[in-house]
Amino acid sequence: MTSNIQTYRQYPRYKVSVLSPSNEKILPNNNATTPSDINLMSSSSSSSSKPNILPWPTIFWIALGILIFLALVIVVVVPIAVLANKAISTICPTTSITTTVTASSLPAQCSNYTTITDDTRSPDYTVSSSCDDTIFSTTPMWVRFTGSSGTLLASCPIDTGRCGADAPGWYSGVHPSLAGSVTSGFVCYNFDGDLCYWTSWILVTNCNGFYVYYLYAPPACILRYCTI
Repeated sequence: MTSNIQTYRQYPRYKVSVLSPSNEKILPNNNATTPSDINLMSSSSSSSSKPNILPWPTIFWIALGILIFLALVIVVVVPIAVLANKAISTICPTTSITTTVTASSLPAQCSNYTTITDDTRSPDYTVSSSCDDTIFSTTPMWVRFTGSSGTLLASCPIDTGRCGADAPGWYSGVHPSLAGSVTSGFVCYNFDGDLCYWTSWILVTNCNGFYVYYLYAPPACILRYCTI
């Protein structure tokens, strides 16, 4: 019996590759390319080519943080910069005088005081400087200020070089509102960037229409009392 034997020729196997925009996959010699391999390579190449984009919640919180920072800069930094460049006001509030008693019941200093009329004590005066130690001494005296420069001690900080002084003096206390009453406080002298570089303790009396001040000589020659 004769058998028919067919001879098969073995052909060499070649590497099969599937190209994508970003990578190349080489299949081993003993494997064939299948549809699943092609799909796997396609999905891999697609995912690797996508740009890295932050999720929207992260973007939202970053934007919110930037807005809060800018708001803090506007609210905090800007006012500080404005105040730093702003000159000290030379317009102080005046104090109303309450008249509730008769002149006969006022304290003795309301009729026994020294009157000082000096236009150079105004904050508007910037021509030259002088000393207060020629008028006042270490022994205090009751003083009433009169004239166009004002009748009250300045109640707010005054710029240096005003009131005829290198270091102008201003009253940091409270004027008494009741006629015949007396209050105490400190006069501050603005100098070298310090609104209270020097201080002097004083008394103030409400004399039913005007004030009198119990004043000492300032601590140095370049200091003077300012009036408004």
